[in-house]
Amino acid sequence: MLYKHRNKLHSKAGAKKIYDEVHGYIDLTDVELQIVDTPHFQRLRFIKQLAVAWYVYPGATHTRFSHSLGVTHLMGLIAENLADQGYIHSYEDVQILRLAALLHDIGHTPFSHAIEPMYRNITGVGHEEISRLIILNSNIRDILNYFGYDPKTVTAIIEGRYKEPLYNQLLSSDIDVDRMDYLIRDALHTGVTYGIIDLHRIISTLVIDGDGNLAILDKGIDALENFYLARLHMYRAVYYHKTVVGYETLLGRIYEMLCQHYNDVLLPKSVNDIKKLIAEGSIALWHDDWLMGYIVNLYRDPSTHQKLKELIEAFLFRKGYKVLLDMSKFSDQPLDIEEDRDVNRLKTITNNLESNLSSHDLALFIDDIRVVEEDPHITPKVILGGKQSIMLTNIETSVISRLPRRYHVKRLYVLSKNWSKAMDIIRSKVRLDA
Repeated sequence: MLYKHRNKLHSKAGAKKIYDEVHGYIDLTDVELQIVDTPHFQRLRFIKQLAVAWYVYPGATHTRFSHSLGVTHLMGLIAENLADQGYIHSYEDVQILRLAALLHDIGHTPFSHAIEPMYRNITGVGHEEISRLIILNSNIRDILNYFGYDPKTVTAIIEGRYKEPLYNQLLSSDIDVDRMDYLIRDALHTGVTYGIIDLHRIISTLVIDGDGNLAILDKGIDALENFYLARLHMYRAVYYHKTVVGYETLLGRIYEMLCQHYNDVLLPKSVNDIKKLIAEGSIALWHDDWLMGYIVNLYRDPSTHQKLKELIEAFLFRKGYKVLLDMSKFSDQPLDIEEDRDVNRLKTITNNLESNLSSHDLALFIDDIRVVEEDPHITPKVILGGKQSIMLTNIETSVISRLPRRYHVKRLYVLSKNWSKAMDIIRSKVRLDA
């Protein structure tokens, strides 16, 4: 059996067990251990999983490092089960899937999603592209080649473009190993119980349908429904918590100003800059701790531009953006930013406020989050009565069929010190219009 083969592999010299607070002991193979020991992977120890969520949830200081190990562990469990059923072709493929899971987050920017949207606008690349650049242009490529694993195959799975759809779905779908790990890990560290899911039930009932897509047996549908509900509640309670988003937006604006006004090797502004960082090995220092030290030094520097210093002070001493107006709501339709009445109203209010406040004092945050995906290549199928599989969203007796498809986040923020002033301006405008 494949499982016995893997046990023999782990008994070789160099294999290691790491204790994880979520999954217990995690086994690493020789190739995985060598990758973990690289400076590029060690960098993830210094990138927090939830960016600045610790401003709201003090325990949310876990890292991309532990998350990546957890995703690798879950990928191994599921891939082994599927291999035993004949759906994963060989142990080599199980190992390749584990490697893709291990490396899926290696390209995250400092403070992850707090910085990435702004950074994507500047350079045109996101963390997936940076992951590919690191894997193909560092000693990680050499390690993979040495052990006989194709780096391009690993990056193809990470980017969801591998020739085997199932392999892509395991890492990038509505019920992938990435989501499985971060939901329970984030719930543990924030103390928010909404993210608790029956992980073992989901894994034990995962199968492949007749079309080769990831599916779940009907006896696991309750656990799958709870997975969706947990994710929905985590969106509202943690990932898009109004204060968390406010500080992420503030940090993103600070980083944008750094890129505009400063030249530093660790402020890459193009793909070529990123490639240079990788080639020099300096990218190992591009993480949360570096950025915090950088902005602290700027705050202490008397020559720093006053507006930048003001934003840094607001971030360091928790006097950041506070919600002025929140028009968020659920919907079954995509958000049309140009036509949405709430968005246009928030834009009008922002323009009115800018005549009395600086543009840096205000921040408009708009996002359209998919709660339930209806793409047949992403949405899990359920096998009812051992027969044909049906998309979860099409099962009328499932609560998922009645969940809203999207969560439209529409908020206007203002720096805390100007909140009362901004609210007075809005109230005065309302009285005048009345």
